Amino acid sequence: MNWLFPLYLAGAAAIIAPILLHLRRRPPQDRVEFSSLLFLDAQTPVPVSKRRLENWLLLLLRCLALILLALMFARPFLRSESAASTSPDRATLILIDGSASMRREDLWKRAAAEANRAARDSKITDRVAVAVFDRKLMPLWSFEEDRTTAASRVAEIATRLGSASPSWSGTLLDRALIDAIALFDSSTASLKKRILLISDLQEGTHLDALRSIAWPSDLSLQVQRLDVATVDNFSVALAASEEDRSADAPVRIRLSNTRDSQLRDFKLAWQDAPQSDSISAQIPPGASRILSAPPNSTRATSLTLSGDKHDFDNRVFIAPPQPRTVRIHFLGDDATRQQASSPLYYLARALQPTATLAPQLAASPVLPAQSPDILFVSGVTPGAETQPRIRDFLRRGGFLVHVVTSPADAGFIQAITGAASIAITAGKEDEDYRMLAEVKTGHPLLKPFADPKLRDFTKLRFWKHRVIQGMGASGPLETLATFDNGQPAIVSARIDKGTLILLASGWHPGDSQLALSTKFVPLLYGWLAAAGFSHDPAATLFVGDDLPLDAAQSHVVTSPDGATQTLKPGEVFIATQVGLHQVQAGVNRQIIAVNLPPDEGRVLPLEPQKLADYGVKLAAAADTDAAPSAAEQQRLSAVETEQRQHGWWWILVALLAVLLLETALAGRSRHSAAAAQTA
Repeated sequence: MNWLFPLYLAGAAAIIAPILLHLRRRPPQDRVEFSSLLFLDAQTPVPVSKRRLENWLLLLLRCLALILLALMFARPFLRSESAASTSPDRATLILIDGSASMRREDLWKRAAAEANRAARDSKITDRVAVAVFDRKLMPLWSFEEDRTTAASRVAEIATRLGSASPSWSGTLLDRALIDAIALFDSSTASLKKRILLISDLQEGTHLDALRSIAWPSDLSLQVQRLDVATVDNFSVALAASEEDRSADAPVRIRLSNTRDSQLRDFKLAWQDAPQSDSISAQIPPGASRILSAPPNSTRATSLTLSGDKHDFDNRVFIAPPQPRTVRIHFLGDDATRQQASSPLYYLARALQPTATLAPQLAASPVLPAQSPDILFVSGVTPGAETQPRIRDFLRRGGFLVHVVTSPADAGFIQAITGAASIAITAGKEDEDYRMLAEVKTGHPLLKPFADPKLRDFTKLRFWKHRVIQGMGASGPLETLATFDNGQPAIVSARIDKGTLILLASGWHPGDSQLALSTKFVPLLYGWLAAAGFSHDPAATLFVGDDLPLDAAQSHVVTSPDGATQTLKPGEVFIATQVGLHQVQAGVNRQIIAVNLPPDEGRVLPLEPQKLADYGVKLAAAADTDAAPSAAEQQRLSAVETEQRQHGWWWILVALLAVLLLETALAGRSRHSAAAAQTA
């Protein structure tokens, strides 16, 4: 027998009161003289020590009534294994925020402590799972493991949380919650489901994807927000820019300060830079500014902001300028490099080094021993001994630009493409000039001309051109641009992995105005980009992004912490750390900067009710205790068991029966006493 309120049992001691009162009763003390009693003899009172109980049954009934009353208020119930097993169990997924903002102060340590406490306070019949999230969800302890090894739940969860740590990634809470729903398996179908979210719930988290789902009606979300002593925070990030930054161009950064911040003064400096090269200024609370970084006299690769206590978002990494070498070979006489009428003269002056590319142009009548990246042929027809090497160059992924100059080029094109019907004829000499009529600006080989500023070809004239005939509608050759007489101007073909481009007219002044126009340099660098040598500046990468790797090559990636990973062709590498990553592909070495996602610096906390605005079912007020203690769970179980058994109701029935019996017996005793006195 168990009692819900055992202190009420002390009320049963009240049964001694009627016994004492009965034993200590005294005769009336007031004396009233009646004339009719003068002839009666006075009776000596019985001493208190010799008094005895007269009506035992009546006294027992009254004492029993008091005992039953005390038992009823004590609320008895019977606890058994069967009763305990019918108490509702719950399936709880403990979801811990492991993003970069959890690196502040002791947030991660507190989150792990809360998760361990929730695991300890859960019942053995509950189901518990643990997962950590940042950009994606990472399970640490599954419901299946908990079902089979529930006895080792607490120790295993503590061990796995001890080996985990917050990442440098952003916070995608919406994706984490969507993926968390799928973790509830068939073993949790009959249980009360909930997600216990332990997070700083900073406003930089992403929630929009929650609008795309219908939140399950049987799943509640309970939020346990962890706050820090102060949310005053400066954050720094690279500012978006479309300009091609050279080595000496200033770095533009975005500096932000949280709302209602008590901080204003900041200092911005390159790593290990002298004091004179730093910037010290103020930024108001809630403001965001774009400013240029201080001079980088030491060629440092990281910019540091100081002035606040939370330094997880106070560094920006910038890769040093590292132009990529492009080996270009011109099949012809190198002596024509200084002749203003030759194609090589204009080619050498158009292919100038940039911040991202370093073209190396060589020229000779024969192919070099080491195959180039891009091959230009103009004014010569490769002989029979050179054609197999060029065909092999294309099949291995080479890029060939061939200017058709004579009918003899038809045999070369037939040998390369396999199109036996190709024929080359000279254009009519009595024509004044030709202009471009149709240009496929959407084709990858003409991508620069997709810009409306470069799409106007009305000022471009071609003095001489050759006619490429016999291509056929279904052949390997594709027309990319035509002259105004309908004849092909630019033709391309895929040769295995390589690319062939045929020009019906050259770019030098003897053939056209192309080399002297604003279209020539964009066209050349568009071809370089199509060959895998993009002129665009490297994109700003954040933690969680894939490093830009060539799928056709193997790579060795060295992370900022020194760890090395070898990747096979086609494998991807996801950046998980901030800093400089070194990528080695053959003899080419590249340094890639990876930074913290800018939204992670928005550390002001959100109210949990914000999640309800996105359709999430938050736990009710009665369910707000994330992990009740063992004593509290035992008390709640006792209340539920007592309410189900209703033992107090049967005691009440017995109490009423005793009171009725006592009333009847007392009335009968009173009548018997009155009848005896009358007799």
